[in-house]
Amino acid sequence: MVTSFLLLAGLGVLVVATAGVSWFMLNAMAPDVLPAFSTFLAVAVGVVTVEVFLGTGLVTLGAFLYNLSAQYSGGVEIAVTEALTGPPPANARALLLMARARRRLRTHIAPGDPGAGDRSSGARPARAQRETE
Repeated sequence: MVTSFLLLAGLGVLVVATAGVSWFMLNAMAPDVLPAFSTFLAVAVGVVTVEVFLGTGLVTLGAFLYNLSAQYSGGVEIAVTEALTGPPPANARALLLMARARRRLRTHIAPGDPGAGDRSSGARPARAQRETE
């Protein structure tokens, strides 16, 4: 929400500045055709204010709905945090278990064994061949 608000507020400042510059350019080409500068600027500020608040609300709602659907469909969850900490304990344990399983797998597969890395070719590891012989 804060990120979208800041981005939309910055965009709003650019829109108001552009409206002011365009009023001066149009007034120089055709004087006394446009409304007063204060009226023109007030309308621009009003439109930008509505845009910033509605845009912030819509982006926040969209992020909430995306996170909700990602929770059930397995998508990527958007999370912006302020504190950079290590992985949660459950993730750290899972990483440790995966590292142990990888280490065990590497010790069971003999280095240089043809077909050890490619199970789709139908080749069996050396240990499995010895057991069947």
